[in-house]
Amino acid sequence: MPKSGAIALWLVFCSLAFGQLESNSITVSASNNAALQADQADFSIVVQSSLTTSLDNVLTALQGSGITAANLSSVNSVQFFSENGAASGSLLLLQWTFSLPVPLTNTKAIIASLTTLQQSIGAQNSGLTLSFAIAGTQVSPQLAQSQTCSFSSLITSATTQAQSLAAAGGLTLGSITALASSTSNVIANPYATAPPCAITVTFSLSKR
Repeated sequence: MPKSGAIALWLVFCSLAFGQLESNSITVSASNNAALQADQADFSIVVQSSLTTSLDNVLTALQGSGITAANLSSVNSVQFFSENGAASGSLLLLQWTFSLPVPLTNTKAIIASLTTLQQSIGAQNSGLTLSFAIAGTQVSPQLAQSQTCSFSSLITSATTQAQSLAAAGGLTLGSITALASSTSNVIANPYATAPPCAITVTFSLSKR
């Protein structure tokens, strides 16, 4: 089981917290901030073709690379200008962009495979050109979903924070009167990490 990350606690506004002391309650929030390490490289593969080229034509040229229609992220028309005496002019091409996430351990092999494919496409004189780059790294859905929450640890940390605030106001921390929690194993931004779980706890307060 993966260990939960460092507990991050915060109060949005200190004035709000001390205002709650006067109303005999205090609310704090805690999150399990799992600092996940990226385990995938995100390759961006760009194929340029004529306007009459279909997706099937492009995928046929990419056979053996592991790229399918599901990897297609965008198709755009791009105009290129050239200055070559009487041959000067512009050329309109289609630009097919694919995203291919691969394990970091396979990065070297994928680079070699794409380089071979790039040379092969260029030698075929098919009107297609291929270029690629590593757009970044990301956390795989499998790794994100493997993270677990420890609500007992979150409650302990929230209690410690609340006790400090109560003591600062000369009050005694009481029992939990409200508790809201959320869990998520989906990372909206693959190039960053997000807490897989969080709680908001309200405690009662009393005078010493």
